[in-house]
Amino acid sequence: MKLTYSAVFVVLLISIPATVLSQSASTTFEAGSLIIPMDLAYQDKGMFQAYGLLFQLLRQGVPVAWVIDPAKTWHAAPCDTAGDTCAWDCAIEGAGQKCPYPTASPDFFAAAKVVWDDSGQLSPGTAISSHGYRGGPFVIAAASRQAAMAVIDAWNDKARWAANPWAERTVFNVVSVHEATAPFQGVVAKEMAAAPTIAVFSDGNENIATAYLLAAGIPQSSGAEFPAGKCGASNCGPGTANPDMLTVQAIMGDMGTCDAVNTDHKNGALFNADGLPAYCQIMSMHWGVNDRETVQCAGGNCPATPAECAGQKITYHGHEVVAEVRSFLQYPTHFFAECQAVNAYENTAPNEAWPFLDDQGRDGHFLTTQGTPANCPCTDGEFTCVAGGCQGGDCCLPKDIKEKGAGFMIAAQPASDTLKILRPNIAYNQFDGAFATVGGSEPAYNLSDYLGTAYKNNQEVTFITGPAGPGDQDVWMTGYVDGLCDIGCKPSEPFCSAKECTTSGKVSYLGGHQYGTKVPLSSNGNSQGTRLFLNALFEADCVTRSGQPDIDLSLIGDSVVVAKTLPAVGTYLVGYENRGAGVALSAVMRLGVSSGVSVTEAGGGGTIEPPGATWSIGSISGVPTPAGDPPSSGTRPATLQFSSFGETKVQINLGYRVGASDLEAPTKEFTILVSPESDGGSVSPDTGDSGTDGGSSLDGGGGQMDGGAPGDSGGLPGAQDAAGAGDKPGRGADSASGCACATLAL
Repeated sequence: MKLTYSAVFVVLLISIPATVLSQSASTTFEAGSLIIPMDLAYQDKGMFQAYGLLFQLLRQGVPVAWVIDPAKTWHAAPCDTAGDTCAWDCAIEGAGQKCPYPTASPDFFAAAKVVWDDSGQLSPGTAISSHGYRGGPFVIAAASRQAAMAVIDAWNDKARWAANPWAERTVFNVVSVHEATAPFQGVVAKEMAAAPTIAVFSDGNENIATAYLLAAGIPQSSGAEFPAGKCGASNCGPGTANPDMLTVQAIMGDMGTCDAVNTDHKNGALFNADGLPAYCQIMSMHWGVNDRETVQCAGGNCPATPAECAGQKITYHGHEVVAEVRSFLQYPTHFFAECQAVNAYENTAPNEAWPFLDDQGRDGHFLTTQGTPANCPCTDGEFTCVAGGCQGGDCCLPKDIKEKGAGFMIAAQPASDTLKILRPNIAYNQFDGAFATVGGSEPAYNLSDYLGTAYKNNQEVTFITGPAGPGDQDVWMTGYVDGLCDIGCKPSEPFCSAKECTTSGKVSYLGGHQYGTKVPLSSNGNSQGTRLFLNALFEADCVTRSGQPDIDLSLIGDSVVVAKTLPAVGTYLVGYENRGAGVALSAVMRLGVSSGVSVTEAGGGGTIEPPGATWSIGSISGVPTPAGDPPSSGTRPATLQFSSFGETKVQINLGYRVGASDLEAPTKEFTILVSPESDGGSVSPDTGDSGTDGGSSLDGGGGQMDGGAPGDSGGLPGAQDAAGAGDKPGRGADSASGCACATLAL
């Protein structure tokens, strides 16, 4: 039976299956699976571009597994150090050659052959008898090989760019890709399903972030490359050629006037018009603390009192930027800060005085507690006694404005050969080779014993630190906002099943002003920080399966329509319900009907495109749904007209966007029986098996929905679900009022 849809999408829609790979047990990958090496033995020049390839694979519908051994260890000395060699070989396992640099232990061993080689030295088909893949390799299951190779070949071959303009980029390196020649096992730490959208804060040093993104070949949401230079007065922000480069004014949103302040912390460019995150993540590279402490009215300094400022617009508010980011982190998103931007956000303390007028929503301290200043006299040389500095009392405050409100104190740059590498099994901390620190105004961070600061909930958020760390010369830190969960949580673990672990954002801080982008990485250790930045892009939950929407579709109404004459008519509710943590944007729901059926009414703003119908749903919230956000479920009424008796099929699908990926909920098919009325006014004997509940559906067809959520179209009182795929509609149990399952069309 032919089904007709009311609209055709020209973009690739990716169906998200209900089953996912295990995040605790090993997964077997069959021969033919593709491996993107992420260790320097096979991915030295192509390391950064591997992340750009990953972005395009996800954007074009190819799921990718991030395979990381949960028991992996870090070998701090170069693997070829006499008396302290690694137990694994560098390239070919069993060859006895050790890497001349430190590495983590392998994530898995596999036999493979070369498909692409970043060095140009290994020909396609070159056999690799066994390699211990390190550094968190990316794996594509054999079932997706064909789709993946179309993307990989276009990415690696300039001759194919004309036909695949999405692959064009300024920086070009070939990315190594291997094909497994035998099955192998590995633990999937992250199953990635969507390409991220990335906002870059135009904080005066935005060219640092864009240099990292250009090195990887990761584009803006428009498909254009990120700019190499800094933003001008009018070329960045929504509506410009650089829509993802966000200024202070864009992020803070409309703040109203001095005498009518808008305290909405979700009205800036990090959110869409419905108040849901417009991006997966935002990056801030070196926002100055002095800029954070700036408030401007009507484009200049604010008057001395609110009364003098009446009617003037608030045109710059540094603390509101922090508030918008905090609100953004109440969703499965990610925030990255580097160098001075770390303290600009982390050490922000609400100030109720004019002209700040802060509420608690403007608190920074995403990962750390705010310290308690000591009473004067001060016994620490980095502090000074400030008369009336603490609620009118004298107290000891940091001399450096960048440390006020700590949080974090600024630490000296640790020597690269003294670093401790912690938690190498965490996705954020995947790298291979020596890590070199860089200088800057804030090369590392200390917690303060003098103030009594700590990481919130004593979470272990430090991954790279100096010899006395954590808490002393910390260089690389990542955690959930406000310490709600351990960053290593997996949904299968009891503690990590708490809603905060799937609905809250993550925060990453990197010390040092700017890391390099030169390759090969084996001889440019100061480029390793760029790799950490790129890890963070894809570890965000809006990229991984655990942070995705999980949308179920339903058709509410009678599975049996009884008619004296044709055409017969039935009234239904077409429903959706998001049971996942992630939000779905730009959702469009489509009702497809088979020949002989047409949609005559599509309520709730639907559009009839004979014979089907389409509804532009827009934003769908995840669960739990914050107050004021769009509903996570809803229904739309539709009237169907049937031109013949017998069984007919109806299909519902729903397309939506997450990040830069167009996704699709699993299509649901429903069976409706149109039956002639017998002389006795009941369903004819051949319409179904007596006693079956034709007014319900199996799980395969979608569960019953109890009407619309607030603001949506309501339900039909007493309506039952149409039969789901594979269900046989039949006669319902008789009652005093007649057959309970059938709609009688007169």
